[in-house]
Amino acid sequence: MYVKQCPECRKKSYSSSKKGEWNCPYCDHDLSEEEAQSPKED
Repeated sequence: MYVKQCPECRKKSYSSSKKGEWNCPYCDHDLSEEEAQSPKED
């Protein structure tokens, strides 16, 4: 699983793939060019 933080609304978006189109589910900002990270385990 991968996570990206939206630079517009600062919320986190999760996906099983870091490839392809990726839009923020909160504000619909295009996150495709943002770097995907592996989420940190608690």
